[in-house]
Amino acid sequence: MKRKATLTLTIMLAMLLLGIFAGINYFNLRTNELPFRCSTFSRYDLSRNDNKKIEFAVSQDLRFINSDSGYLLLNGQVTFGDEVTTVNRRIALSAGNKIDSDTYRYKIREIITSTNDTTPDAVFNLLLAEITLDPGYLQLDITRIDKKTYLVGGPLSYLFTCQRY
Repeated sequence: MKRKATLTLTIMLAMLLLGIFAGINYFNLRTNELPFRCSTFSRYDLSRNDNKKIEFAVSQDLRFINSDSGYLLLNGQVTFGDEVTTVNRRIALSAGNKIDSDTYRYKIREIITSTNDTTPDAVFNLLLAEITLDPGYLQLDITRIDKKTYLVGGPLSYLFTCQRY
């Protein structure tokens, strides 16, 4: 009987410790979610069958600073037909929230064009349409793959992998 009580007490203590450690890990993950910063380089080929090449080669720096602000930097080159232009824009974000376990949704407050950006708005909007479903909001799924590597997806498809820093 004494052996059974000791075994029961040991199992209960182990379960209690497991619950405490799980709770600590849960809250540690929650506090480390923001700020979220990651960067990558991506190539988007948006060409269709009309023989006009539309290609974006951009570095992307995604930053969710807190639930009220963030931004996405897009810097690189755009090939539109025979023309090559520079894209250098910052999509400023506000009024963000986490809508499920791995999805963040932010309002696009404004798109800031740098002075060295030579890409026409109509061409840039093609990339923006690829990244966002609604031009007023940026909604991204952020799925952890590795310790610091994340898969970032939009509403329609996965967009890129990035390295958190």
